[in-house]
Amino acid sequence: MAQPYLYDRTLLTTAVLAKFKAQHPTVNFIHTPDGNSVLFSFENSGAPDRERFLLDLHFFLHNPHLPLENICSRLDNYYPKNASQEELLYYAQRLVELDDDSIGAGLYIVGEAGIGKSHIAIGISKEFMRHGLEPNFVIAEQYRFNQKLELGSGQVWVIDDMNSGYHISSRLFKEVVINAFDRGGRVFVTSNKDYDELMKEAFVGDSTANRIRYGDRTKGMFKILHVTGDSFRQANAWYK
Repeated sequence: MAQPYLYDRTLLTTAVLAKFKAQHPTVNFIHTPDGNSVLFSFENSGAPDRERFLLDLHFFLHNPHLPLENICSRLDNYYPKNASQEELLYYAQRLVELDDDSIGAGLYIVGEAGIGKSHIAIGISKEFMRHGLEPNFVIAEQYRFNQKLELGSGQVWVIDDMNSGYHISSRLFKEVVINAFDRGGRVFVTSNKDYDELMKEAFVGDSTANRIRYGDRTKGMFKILHVTGDSFRQANAWYK
């Protein structure tokens, strides 16, 4: 029998546990008598099931602000519906597996709401974790001016919903990207805005030359993908 795992239920709400149970049916969930904690046991789970569950759980505990729909998002449960989504999954896997520490590399994903950009952003973060790395996962609109940026070489950054160059998160975006270009690393960004349009907003008040110089460097690092499709959320609404 596998050793149970014990976690405080302040983060593991009823809704969160229900999501985990639905996505990981082989895991046993046992509430402690006081009702304040929950045990996870794996006596009915194989090694792959256990690994997937622990990956989802650990990422959630480090990022408890995740919406319910994404707490179990991984690359292995993203199901492309068209060629652009297949390309997205293909390049996400390539970025994780890229074995060259001498360069910075990244993906910039453009697409409408509901096509799975956040799913892939979270999924690629977990894949980097599986490879022994510690990704910095940030939802752009939640970034604040007083947050410290500890930039170094070889870092992994995942910035989800980078939808405005006017938001303070544009500072994060520009510093993270140029750091990866200069010192190596991996950057994955999702947005509903074309890269050139985002750059125009981010460099308002700055010179055109600076914007062009920055864009030239970073476009050499980024693979820019335009992803299309119908909304997964609407297709899987509860009332269907």
